[in-house]
Amino acid sequence: MNIGELAKQSGLAASRIRFYEAEGLISQVGRQANGYRAYSTHDLQQLKLLQQLQAGGLTLKECQACLDTRIDRSLLLERLQ
Repeated sequence: MNIGELAKQSGLAASRIRFYEAEGLISQVGRQANGYRAYSTHDLQQLKLLQQLQAGGLTLKECQACLDTRIDRSLLLERLQ
C-alpha cells in the first residue's frame, strides 16, 4: 500500500509516518516503480502498536526499545499502569 492508504488505515498523517520511518520506528520501506513508498500490513501493525504504546505514556525512545524487545517487561507494565 502507498503512504496515503497507510495514513488512512492507521489514522496518522503521512508526515508522522515519514517521521517514524526516519527515526527507525518502522522499517525503511521499498519503493514502487513509480517511486512511491510501498508499505505492508506489518508496517500498519507496527504503527498501531506505536500508537498504543504512546497512548500508554511511553516516549518514542521507550517505544523503540519495545519494538526492538530491549525493554524490561516489568518496567513496561509499570509504565503502562
